[in-house]
Amino acid sequence: MPEDQVLPPVVTSRADALALGRELADEFTSVAVSRDAEGTAPFDEVRRLRATGLLPAAIPASLGGGGLDWPTIFETIRPLARVDAGLGHVVAYHFLQSWRIRLNEETARIEALQRRSAERHWFWGGAGNPRDATLELTPVDGGFTVRGRKFFATGAQVSDRIVASATRTDDDEKYAIVIDAHLPEVVHHDDWDNIGQRLSASGSVSFEDAFVPDEHVLGPSEQAGARYRPYASLSGLSFQLALAHLQVAIAEGALAVAADYVRNGTRPWGTSGVDRAVDDPYTRELTGRLASATRASDALVWRATDLFAAAEEKGWELGDDERGELSIELSAAKVETSRLALDVSSRVFDLTGARATASRYGFDRFWRNARTLTLHDPAVYKAREVGDRLLTGEFPEPSGYS
Repeated sequence: MPEDQVLPPVVTSRADALALGRELADEFTSVAVSRDAEGTAPFDEVRRLRATGLLPAAIPASLGGGGLDWPTIFETIRPLARVDAGLGHVVAYHFLQSWRIRLNEETARIEALQRRSAERHWFWGGAGNPRDATLELTPVDGGFTVRGRKFFATGAQVSDRIVASATRTDDDEKYAIVIDAHLPEVVHHDDWDNIGQRLSASGSVSFEDAFVPDEHVLGPSEQAGARYRPYASLSGLSFQLALAHLQVAIAEGALAVAADYVRNGTRPWGTSGVDRAVDDPYTRELTGRLASATRASDALVWRATDLFAAAEEKGWELGDDERGELSIELSAAKVETSRLALDVSSRVFDLTGARATASRYGFDRFWRNARTLTLHDPAVYKAREVGDRLLTGEFPEPSGYS
């Protein structure tokens, strides 16, 4: 982004943020099917978001950001995710990545980064997939160089800054770092070509001795292991929460387009005895059941969101039991929303009928997004955590996954 680019005022009002979320969703609705077919990284969408002043909304007001709370952030994202879960994914991760650097103890460095991010309206991506080999961090004069490749680096390709963790080559300590995404030594492979989440920019990124100055090294990781602290471990839980929101949004989006199609496009079945599809009792009953299931999962996710916001508010005073209860609530939400997204995105075709399978409608994108998203973190393991809590009283062990 050019340094002389004129930037909008930062959004600081809940009402303004929610209105912008709806406005952007309305804009992107008209191109959702064609953009899904293209599957290219959302550079234009990120530029549009930057022009709204929303990007710094989760940064504290004292550092020049919007100071908006997590319920507001997720409520702003949800309309975007209903239209395109891939776009909702990359936007949700931007807010989480710009925030999660606070889960380290180099306070002065973190505040300087967030202040600059608010000034320049940076977009944030990540390269922290715990299933990949760790990045190597080598000490050099004035900082470090980072080397390695990360897959599923959501948002890195369209970002200004990338949050990652890397292991020092001299003492094997893992550190949280922030990398300039525009360095020539940062290679974005543009290799995201999956069936769903097409606009999530979740391809791989390589670091070929990219320089990381000392002031962008935020301290040793405390998410799990010997250095574990409950507040630091909120990083993994925050991404679980985002995925749960996205899965409900998929169901909501699929139901919305299906209901519109039934009202305006579906013909009643020949033996139904009714003149309009909306009068078919089976259509009405199935619509009601899918809508009810969606509302139930939505309530569970917002309950988890409130618990997460309360835990985040505690800061470094957060305790193990509070963290544990949050992790169980999130696991329960992931179990239900995973089932919901797959079920609703498939069953809406029972409402819309055979003609709705035409590619021009793009109704299949909801199922493809759900199928891709739910495989990121299998719900069976989340169900086991909830069951273990009931059977043994134990909380899940903090890890990079939860």
